[in-house]
Parts: sequence; C-alpha cells; structure tokens
Amino acid sequence: MKGFARSVRDLDRAAFRAIFGLKWPPLTAVLRFFTLIGTAGFLWGTFAAAAFLVTGFRPANLLVPWAAVAGSWTLAEGAKYLFDRARPFIWDTEIAPLIKTPSSSSFPSGHSATAAAGALTLSVAYPVFAPVLLLAGFLVVFSRVYLGVHFPVDVLAGVAIGIATAALVIAAAGALA
Repeated sequence: MKGFARSVRDLDRAAFRAIFGLKWPPLTAVLRFFTLIGTAGFLWGTFAAAAFLVTGFRPANLLVPWAAVAGSWTLAEGAKYLFDRARPFIWDTEIAPLIKTPSSSSFPSGHSATAAAGALTLSVAYPVFAPVLLLAGFLVVFSRVYLGVHFPVDVLAGVAIGIATAALVIAAAGALA
C-alpha cells in the first residue's frame, strides 16, 4: 500500500509540474479571472440569483444551487483541517504561484468543490446553459493547478465533494417537491 501511495504522490507532483509549466499570458489572465470569481462560490451564487430574477422566481432554482455550493464549501474547508496538506509552493520553494497565496491547507480544493456543485446544480436547473456552466466550472478547477496553488489530486477531491453534495441536494429537493 505504501508503494501505491508513493506512486500516486509522484504522479500527482509530475502532473502538477506539467500543468504549472504551461505558461501563456492570455490563458493566465483568463484563469486568474476564473479563480477570482470562483472564490467562495461567488460565480455560482451570482448566476443563480440572476437567473432566478430573470426566469420567473422559482425558489428551487435559487435554493438548490446555493445549498449545494454552501454545503460543498463547508465540507471542503472542514476537510482541510483533517488532511493539512502543504500547498505546492510550500512543498517546493522554487514554485512561484501566479496569484496571492492562500494560507489554508491544499487538500481538498474549496474552489473545485463549489465549482462542481454550482456547475452541476445550475446545469440541472438551466440545461440550455449547461455547456457554458460546465466550461466555467472546468476553468475554475483547472486554474487552481495552473496558477500554482493546488496539486491535481486536491482539485479532483474537491470536484468529488462538489458532485456528491450536488447529488444529495438535488435528491433532497426532489424528495421535498
């Protein structure tokens, strides 16, 4: 088991270096923007509120995404205390992140958890926007590795938290409807 864990860690670090090594100024600007608006689920909460106002005031279309985003953020932030994983720039001091460095633990990614929860719940509520929402979610998730503040396993764990939370909230909403 120890060998397997070491292999996963080594693959995680190699994938990080490959993604972090992709530097293209126009992409960097786009990903900085997506990481900024992805903070604490701002993008998803704002989209849900705007769509709620424009499409007819259906409470579930507002409350389901908000609950999923808040729940996924809470789970991800709480899990950081259990794992306390060093961020890439702490693990390797030669890494210079492309954004202000977070002070919390690296695992799991809160941005990725809220991106998955928000993109999925909003895609269910507004299927016509699903391609754009899923692309925005991917850009938030990818930005965290590209900008140097998370390892790939951190964002994958965040996505898993977001998907699970979204599924639970959608199922609960369906049971209550």
